[in-house]
Amino acid sequence: MTKHYLIAALAVAVALPTFAQEPNKTEGIGKVLFIGDSITAGVGAGSGNRYSTVTTRLLQEKHPNAVEVNQAQSGRALCQQAPGYAESLLQHEPDALVVQWGVNDQYWGFSVAEFTAKYDALVKTIRSEKPEIPIVLTTLVADFRWAEGLDLWLGQANIAIQEIAARYGCRVAYIHRAIDHDRKFYADDIHPNAAGAEQMAKAIVAAFESEPLSKKNLAIQFDQGQEVRFMQYVFVPDRGGIEPRWVRVNKMSKHGIQIDTCIPLSVRTPSQYQKNATYQVVISDASGKEVHSSQQTAPWSRMLQFHIVPNDAEMPLDIKITPVESATK
Repeated sequence: MTKHYLIAALAVAVALPTFAQEPNKTEGIGKVLFIGDSITAGVGAGSGNRYSTVTTRLLQEKHPNAVEVNQAQSGRALCQQAPGYAESLLQHEPDALVVQWGVNDQYWGFSVAEFTAKYDALVKTIRSEKPEIPIVLTTLVADFRWAEGLDLWLGQANIAIQEIAARYGCRVAYIHRAIDHDRKFYADDIHPNAAGAEQMAKAIVAAFESEPLSKKNLAIQFDQGQEVRFMQYVFVPDRGGIEPRWVRVNKMSKHGIQIDTCIPLSVRTPSQYQKNATYQVVISDASGKEVHSSQQTAPWSRMLQFHIVPNDAEMPLDIKITPVESATK
């Protein structure tokens, strides 16, 4: 089947994002502080099965000194926390932090902008006081309480959480991917059951073992949104509907990007290329087979854009961007 790729340039150039100093990798994990709402409290999962307890038990296989400290606030939202909330958490002297706020911020009517600002301030404070501890940010599970929402609020919030993770060198537990809108993992319209809590725990342990997001390790996963903005990349998926369709992006840099998608997708880069310079763009599939190659010249905005129609290409696609003078040497 023929694969069609359109490469063009557009948009306005702005300053690139800044990043916090990258934290050290996990070593001996001790006190793990879990914060969040009733999901963190374990509602729906049953006694001894809440995700924080299962996570700690799994962590103890490699970190025998891991201890659970659960500071859940059932029914509450992050945007309802009083000033000094972050400082109160530091009094527990955690060796690691897992953050699961968000679903009640939607429930109580807070905007994504309000939630993002509150979340960013929380992580910024913790990271400034604890620059080296592992911080795991969990994405948000699907919320079936508000059917008209269709997860759009949560989809936007999940993108914001991943951007905050990249900014402050945090790890991401892709909870929404682990549970994936599957009602068998729910005890009701919002709370994961014991099986769902186990899925959450496995995703969190995998996050502890992963590399933090950072300037050198930009990655994002999303399943909602007609326009997704992440660290000044812009992704426009052609969904053909409102149902969730997963896109995973890794290895994001000025030298290229890796994309796993089953739907057509436009990608616009940050303003990071040399004005009027010509670049070779080579797209290869997972087997290494070249499926497209072309050149484009960066305009005044210093941005590049790719439009990908995956068709039957073997995923993920590897897109390499090389200055023409370098590519011909």
